[in-house]
Amino acid sequence: MVLCTLCLVLVFLLDQRFQLCYNRLYFLEILLPGGVQLKMHDPLRLNVGFMLHQGVGFSRNFDFDIPNLTIEDLLLSSFWGSINFTRTAQGLYAKGKLRASTRLQCVRCLEEYDQELTTEVDELFVHNPSKTSDPQLVVPATGILDLNPILREFFLLAIPMRPLCQSDCKALCPICGSDLNQSACDHPEADIDPRLAVLKSFLTEQ
Repeated sequence: MVLCTLCLVLVFLLDQRFQLCYNRLYFLEILLPGGVQLKMHDPLRLNVGFMLHQGVGFSRNFDFDIPNLTIEDLLLSSFWGSINFTRTAQGLYAKGKLRASTRLQCVRCLEEYDQELTTEVDELFVHNPSKTSDPQLVVPATGILDLNPILREFFLLAIPMRPLCQSDCKALCPICGSDLNQSACDHPEADIDPRLAVLKSFLTEQ
């Protein structure tokens, strides 16, 4: 009850572009100081609304160092990097570099391994929805910018099409199926029909 009363009182002090809060989380998101990351809720939801009141050229860095992060169906670890937001006449220009690791399966030996991913952010987030056809690049009226959708796309694009645990992965033995990275097979080579020899070389190269 106290929170709701306080919310109603302070709404008159908020910029008209900000909406009235209806729950505790929304209340905290609006009242957090400019630039504070909402780590208790979602580290990729950033309070950038205060920057729209600044002059062109004003900038602020948002740093990330998150041990484990889930973006919808994408599981990331060691999420690290920085994004610089600069106020422009159109909105906020974001530029930075991020890196993280995700668990993948090697296409050769079929073992799981940690793949490091890197991506660069170079986007303009506008405050006028009519200036872009991409809703992900609009700063909402709340001033809370959700980077989850766009960063999910960036990191998915950074995943290699043919994941390899190591560049010289020896793959699986085509005869017994054992992992040749762990040990060499001592069984004799199987007789292979010359017409199928090309398939063996293909499997070895994968």
